[in-house]
Amino acid sequence: MCASPGFLYFAAMSLFLALVGTATAQHQQSTSVREIVVAGARTVTPEMIHQWMETKPGGNFVSTDPARIDSGFAAAGFPFGRIDSVVFVPTQDGRSIDVVLHVREGKRALLAEPQIKGTKAVALSTLLSGSGLQKGSVFSPQLLERCIASFLRTYESSGYPFAAVQISDLQFRENPEELEAHVELLIDEGTLARIEKLRVEGNSTTRSDVIARAAGFSVGDLYTGDLPARMQERLRRLQLFSNVSLPELFVDADRTVGLHLNVVEGSSNRFDGIVGYVPQGGSGGTGYVTGFVNLQFRNIFGTARRLSVRWNRETQTSQEIALRYREPWLFSLPVGLEGGYMQRKQDSTYVRESTDLLFETSLVGDLSVGLALAGNRVTPSEGFGQTVVGQSSAFSVGLSVSYDSRDDRLIPTSGFRYLTEYHTGRKEIKASVRGSGNEENSTQKITLDVEYYSSLFKNQVLAVVVSARDFRSGTVDQGDLYRLGGATTLRGYREGQFQGSRIAWSNLEYRLLAGQRSFVFAFVDVGYASVPRREESGLAGDEFRRLGYGAGAHIDTPLGVIGLSLAFGQGDTFNTAKLHLRIVNEF
Repeated sequence: MCASPGFLYFAAMSLFLALVGTATAQHQQSTSVREIVVAGARTVTPEMIHQWMETKPGGNFVSTDPARIDSGFAAAGFPFGRIDSVVFVPTQDGRSIDVVLHVREGKRALLAEPQIKGTKAVALSTLLSGSGLQKGSVFSPQLLERCIASFLRTYESSGYPFAAVQISDLQFRENPEELEAHVELLIDEGTLARIEKLRVEGNSTTRSDVIARAAGFSVGDLYTGDLPARMQERLRRLQLFSNVSLPELFVDADRTVGLHLNVVEGSSNRFDGIVGYVPQGGSGGTGYVTGFVNLQFRNIFGTARRLSVRWNRETQTSQEIALRYREPWLFSLPVGLEGGYMQRKQDSTYVRESTDLLFETSLVGDLSVGLALAGNRVTPSEGFGQTVVGQSSAFSVGLSVSYDSRDDRLIPTSGFRYLTEYHTGRKEIKASVRGSGNEENSTQKITLDVEYYSSLFKNQVLAVVVSARDFRSGTVDQGDLYRLGGATTLRGYREGQFQGSRIAWSNLEYRLLAGQRSFVFAFVDVGYASVPRREESGLAGDEFRRLGYGAGAHIDTPLGVIGLSLAFGQGDTFNTAKLHLRIVNEF
C-alpha cells in the first residue's frame, strides 16, 4: 500500500514542527527567567502561586511547576483550578524570558455535612473532635488525609490498631458562589487488640522475663498507640541496653496479637574514678592526693539487680566508704527496694555510720515517689581525749519525689532531673564528758537536686545544676554537718573544705561537643555554707560564700571517658589551682 504525496507532505511538516517546538521549549527552559506573570488569578494571589513554584527569577524554568500549581490550587480549596497555558516571551536582548501563566481558579469547595458510617466502638463526636472535618471547612485532599489519620490515631489509642478508613464516595455539587464537597467515609473498626505475648530478641545476658517486666508488659494488656513508646522508654531507663527498638505489632496465624522487640545489650557495669591533687598551701605543708572510686554492677545475674561500692578520700585523715543494693521488683511488685550502708571517718574526731532503706515506685513516666527509713550513729574516736562530739543515734522517716528525663545519665545533652527529699525524726545524744545528761531532739532534713541540660545551638550544651541540703535540730553537732567543696560540688576548693548544717551550690557549664561523649567546657561554681553557733559542740556560727571557676575536657577513649579539669578558687593562681582527673569506664 503506497501513501499519497499529500499525506507524506503533511507527515513531514508535522514532524518538522514537533522538532522545532521541542527545541524551542528546551531553549526556553534553559534560558534564565526574568519575570513570572500570573494572569486570571482572583482569590489566589500571584504571590501564593510563586511560592508553589520552584522556578525563581534569575533561574531556569522548571517543567514540573504546572503540576505543582495544580496541586497548590487543590490544597487551597480549588479542586478544579489549573493552568490553561504557559507562554514564554523573550526579552528584547534575547538573553532571558518572561513566563506568563494563564490560570483558571474555578470555584472554591466547602465541605458539606460529612457522612461517617461503621462507627460502633468509638463515638462519632470523639472521632470528629480535633479532626478538622466540619461542615463549612475549605475542602482539600490534605484535609481528608489529616482527617483519616486522626481517625486512625483515635482508634489506635482506643485499642483498635487494625481499624481502616475508606472513602466510599466523593462528589462536588455546584452552587452559584462555591462548590459543595460531599464526603462519605466507611470505617472498618477491626477487633479489639489485647497483647498476649512479647517476643524479645538480641538479649544474651538479661533474662526475657526481666525485660518484659521492666517494660511494663502484662498478658492481656490493651494495645494503644502510645504503648510501644512507653515500653521503649522504660527499657532505656534501665541503662542496660545500647539500643532498644520500638516494639512492633504482629498477629499470628491463630490471630493471637503480640509485640516484637529487639534490644542490643550494652555495658552493664561502670567504674567511675576521680583523682585530685591539692597543692601545698600558703601556710606550709605538702600537697596531697584525694580520690573517689564508684564501682557499679547494674545487672547482677541478668536480673537488673544493682550493687555499688563507693570509696572517697577527701584529706589525709578523712575518708568515706559506702555500699548500696537495689532490688528492682520487690515480691514481683512494681516497687523497688534500695538499701545502703555508709561509714565516714572524720579526721580523728569521730566515726559516723548510716543505714537507709528506700521503697520507690514509678507513678507516670519519669516521675517516681518513695518512702525512706534512715538511721545513723556517731561515735567519738578513741584516744582523741576530750571531745566536743558526743555519742549519738538518730532515726528518721522521709518521703522523696524524683523526675528524670535526661537523654543520657552519664553525659546528658538534654533533659531535666529533679529530686527532693524530706525527713523527720528523733536524735538522742548520750551523756558525755560535757557533764550533761541524755538529750533527745526532733530533726528535720531537706534535700534538693535540680539539673537542666539544653542544646542552645548545634554541638553546644548549657548545663545547670542547683543543689541544697538543710539539717535542723535542737542540738547540732559536727557529725551532723554537710561538707562542701571538691570535684563534685564546689570546684576550686579542697574536698569537704567547708562545713555547714545548711549548704547550697550551683554549677554552670557551657560545653562544646566534639562527639557523643566528648566535649570541652568552661564552668562557674557558686557555693554557700552556714552553721549555727554552738560552743559546746565546737561550732563557731560561721558562714561562707565562695566562687570557683575553670575549664576542662571530657574525651571518649577506648579506656573510657576521661575527664580533666583545672579549677580556681578565691585567690588561686596556677600554682595553687586544683587539678581533677576522672575516668569512667563501662564494661
